[in-house]
Amino acid sequence: MDKQKIVKQTVKDRLLHALIEFAGKKDWSTLTATELIEKSGVARASFYRNFKSVEEIIEYGIQEMARCYHGGKTFSEEDFHSREVMLYKFTFYQKYADLILAFHRAKVSTTLLDVITDCEIEAFGDMPVHSISRYELYFFSGAFYNMMLCWLESGAKETPEAMADEFLRIVGSR
Repeated sequence: MDKQKIVKQTVKDRLLHALIEFAGKKDWSTLTATELIEKSGVARASFYRNFKSVEEIIEYGIQEMARCYHGGKTFSEEDFHSREVMLYKFTFYQKYADLILAFHRAKVSTTLLDVITDCEIEAFGDMPVHSISRYELYFFSGAFYNMMLCWLESGAKETPEAMADEFLRIVGSR
């Protein structure tokens, strides 16, 4: 990566980190670019060179997380009944717990649930509207999201392995 790309990435990451620091302390809808600029220590011009608004930083955080999720997969097909897939999911979201909890505290968690559901639609394909089986995908996405969020909020005391096994036990796959 060339020097200019590294600098640009550093600016984006510093702004995202500053945004995360505001989670739970200040409603993101009232957060200003000036507050983020001051918290992150980046120049105002750097902010506007990379983002038009605070909302774009939120979107950037979601896109980065989705990119990392897909880039780290070692399997080609996602299956909520697979221990390998569930272990990957719990391990991944534990790694990004700060970002997940920031979205939750900022009350933009439905956006995150949409991302998780979209990942499943991407893996399985969008099921026909007239097919009753399409509800399974939404059930598993919602069940996983809520279990993962509860786990992260309680400090992720259990291992990702234990969580994967428990999820599969609850949904009757183990």
